[in-house]
Amino acid sequence: MSLVSVSTAAYDGYGFDAIFASLAHCGVTNVEVAFIEGYVEAFTDKDLSRAYARELGAEMQRLGQQCRYFSGHIDLGLADAPQRLEARCRFAAELGASNVITNAASMASSSQFFAHTGELAAIARHHGVRILLENPGNRQANLLDCAADIPLLLEQLDGKAFGINFDAGNLMSHCPELDPLTDGLEALPRADHFHIKPCKAVTDGYDFVPLGVGDIDDGSLIRQLKRQGMPFSLELPFRLHRDLTAQPWRDEQPLALEDIEEKLKQSLAWMDEVIFQPGD
Repeated sequence: MSLVSVSTAAYDGYGFDAIFASLAHCGVTNVEVAFIEGYVEAFTDKDLSRAYARELGAEMQRLGQQCRYFSGHIDLGLADAPQRLEARCRFAAELGASNVITNAASMASSSQFFAHTGELAAIARHHGVRILLENPGNRQANLLDCAADIPLLLEQLDGKAFGINFDAGNLMSHCPELDPLTDGLEALPRADHFHIKPCKAVTDGYDFVPLGVGDIDDGSLIRQLKRQGMPFSLELPFRLHRDLTAQPWRDEQPLALEDIEEKLKQSLAWMDEVIFQPGD
């Protein structure tokens, strides 16, 4: 389905040669390449070189894959955000992506974010990409906590440079008092892209699980996304967890590749059943 991408975050701990080959084995052609600090293996901005992007792009092309969305989350209110965003936009453009997904800013750094939104927008325009702002999951006050924050935030930004990537899975840990499905549907008219991230509350916090076994009504949300023609990515960070205060932590060792593929295939099959139900 052309609306759907799969994030490489599912393969935390593996090299991209193995990741792309495994995704191809699972039938995935639209790939969301993810470089998310604290959520995948450690990297630096120096790793985001044009040469490396060209290398990854060539490998995807060889496998019949493409990348339209790049995840490179940072706090855009930090002092060095323009320089760090520049590295991500340059890398994404070299990959062939037209959208860079990142967080907006914590409330603590919001003034600085608005002070340099013009510079951030100019960077995005220069590289021919849009910046899609995502609601976080860490329970720290943000400019974009939930759907209700979207209208005011967008009013203050250049709509050609900025948009919204809404993550209902993050909402479960970030705003536990809200219903992720209800909030996701509220966000839908103003969003440009969604992350589907199945999440389950457990005794010591939150786990990320295959589609169909989480606590969020992902099926109803996916059906609405399909009806509206809204693109979305399956972000399935199986190695990642959140504690009771919503702070992320990762299993010490990566999951076995065959386990990741099994969970991904399970999720894709479940999604196909949901999308192609009679009457939908």
